[in-house]
Amino acid sequence: MPIFAAGMLLFAGGYFTLRFRAFYLRHPLRTLRAMPLAGGAKEMLLSLGGTVGVGNISGVAVALMLGGAGAVFWMWVGAFVSMALKYAEITLGMLSRRKEGRGYVGGAPYYIKEAIGSLAAVLFTVLLLADCVMMGGVIQSSAIAEAAETAFGVSPTVCGILVSVLAAAVFFFDVDLFKLSAYVVPTMSVGYVIAALAVIVCNARGLPQMFAAIFSGAFAPNAAVGGALGFLLSPALRQGIVKGLFSNEAGCGTAPTAHIASEETVPARQGLFGILEVFVDTVLMCSLTAFVILLTLGEELSGIGGGGVAICARAFGALFQNGAPVMLSIFVFLFAFAAIISFGYYGAQSLCFFRGGARYRDAFLLLYCLSLLLGAVAAPAAVWAISDAVICLMLLLNTSAVLVSRKKILQAHGEHMQKTKNRLL
Repeated sequence: MPIFAAGMLLFAGGYFTLRFRAFYLRHPLRTLRAMPLAGGAKEMLLSLGGTVGVGNISGVAVALMLGGAGAVFWMWVGAFVSMALKYAEITLGMLSRRKEGRGYVGGAPYYIKEAIGSLAAVLFTVLLLADCVMMGGVIQSSAIAEAAETAFGVSPTVCGILVSVLAAAVFFFDVDLFKLSAYVVPTMSVGYVIAALAVIVCNARGLPQMFAAIFSGAFAPNAAVGGALGFLLSPALRQGIVKGLFSNEAGCGTAPTAHIASEETVPARQGLFGILEVFVDTVLMCSLTAFVILLTLGEELSGIGGGGVAICARAFGALFQNGAPVMLSIFVFLFAFAAIISFGYYGAQSLCFFRGGARYRDAFLLLYCLSLLLGAVAAPAAVWAISDAVICLMLLLNTSAVLVSRKKILQAHGEHMQKTKNRLL
């Protein structure tokens, strides 16, 4: 399932990359200046908070442990292809939205219904709710509990209760989630970049060897299979593409839920933020984590023991020594809690797709907060496997709808490009 989903991601992303003529790669600064920072940035930050989660820390460590240094190369390939797909799905989400009360409703369930039918839209919405509970609740709180126990000796039960209560306070006391994300996401991202760069600079002598390992490992086939099939089944390619996908969520249909709340009136202009999200999440944050691990620990990670957070704590410990677990636990909490906020919002908003579903918002959020307690005290190994399958199914449904709706997307893209040709073409 993950391999098939990754193949579909590469196909759809490659298609839109060609149709958009990769304008964001040819003119990155012009693309950045064209983004509606005044009218749509806070929605982008909420969406970015959902992608820049613990996958940027523990997920990258697991990818390197299973796929080796070559996985980093395929993360980059997947990211640059995914940029076009995320731009397309956010643009389509903006095209699908409609005014309802004081805000907007729309997003993936709505355009999936129009493109491939009501049954597919209902299935996607159910999968999205499940993904919110598992990926946004159980897995994020599990990472927080692991980091807190390692750094401070706090029991998972106590940690789970504290995280659940904090999340409930945010959701049930009408905290503005967009404003909260606007403070939390930039702060944690800048702090993590500074800490990672400090480790990289101190180990800069190993950079040539590290890049050599990344590029040589990227094309090493599966020794058990060999040939072209062995290359396609190589751990580096599989781990790089899949972990990158699960980190930046391009094609999964989650990002449009946040972006449709934007004040921006030009769909393709808001869609430009999708390109930035993938870049920040995978090209920047995931790469920094990978560089820190490879420069300090190398590729042989299986003998270290512990989960992905423990591996990263040991890697950062090369510079920060005994302070690394404390520092990393703070980053894990910020990354994970930003994702908790985003996924809670996604789940609550997706209920609007069902007639009268908004009435069950509080019930969902209560269940969601309880899932944070469950994630802290229970081993999430099975949840990871189920969540992978759920995300793959979401990607297949959402990407199919995006491809079916490609004419609408290309028209919106073309109209926006025509108006801004002096800046983007």
